[in-house]
Amino acid sequence: MMKSLLRHVAMVIVLILSSSFFAVYSAAEENANPYLLSLLEGSEGNSKQYLVQLSGTVMNETFSGAQVLLTLMGASPGSPYDNSYLVTVQGFPSLNSRNTFFWNSGYSEMTSIANAITCDIKRTFIKPVPMYFQFLSPSKLKDFDRREAEKLAGKVALPTEIKAQAGQLKLKVHADSISGTVWMKGYDPWEKAYVQYGARLYGKKFSKLILAPLEKPIPLGKQ
Repeated sequence: MMKSLLRHVAMVIVLILSSSFFAVYSAAEENANPYLLSLLEGSEGNSKQYLVQLSGTVMNETFSGAQVLLTLMGASPGSPYDNSYLVTVQGFPSLNSRNTFFWNSGYSEMTSIANAITCDIKRTFIKPVPMYFQFLSPSKLKDFDRREAEKLAGKVALPTEIKAQAGQLKLKVHADSISGTVWMKGYDPWEKAYVQYGARLYGKKFSKLILAPLEKPIPLGKQ
C-alpha cells in the first residue's frame, strides 16, 4: 500500500516538473528573436555600415544634407544593458560636421524587435553619456549680418558640441538600407539655454567597410 502511494506521488511530481519545463521552453521559443542574427547576415566582419542623410530641425533652424556614417555590429561583450547590438553614428566625412550627431549605443538602453532597434538616453541616468550633436550656435555669429553669417559660418566658427542629457534613436534595418529618427536634448553654453535636435535619417548600405568602426565602449555600469 505504502509503495503504491509513493509510486503515485513520484509520478505526480514528474508530471509537474515536466509541464513546468515545457512551459518555460515554450515561452523561451516564443520570445526568441529570429531576426537577431539575420540583421547582420552576410555582413563583412560581423558589421554593416550605412552612409546616412539627415534632415531635421535644431533650435529654430531647419536643415538637410547633413551626413553621418552609421555602423551596426554584434553586441559589445559585457554591456551593462545586455544590448543585442552595438550601433555607432558619427559625422562624415568630418566628426564635427554641422547638424550631425554622435551616438554610441553601448551607453544607452536598447530594445530590438524584428528589424526595429530603439536606443534611449534616459533622464534618470546619473552619469553623463559621451553622446552629442553638433549645432552652430547663433551667438557665435551675432557680430555678422545674416548674409555674412551664412557665408562665414563654416570658416570662422565651428559647431558647438551639445552633450545629450536625453534622447532617442529609432532605426528600421532593411536588406540594403536603413531609416529612422533621432532626437537629442542638451544645454548650449553659448545660447545659455537647452536646445533640442531632431532629424529623420535614411541611408544605403556600403558593400565594403570604408572606415574602421568606432572602438567599443568601456561599460559605464547601470546608470
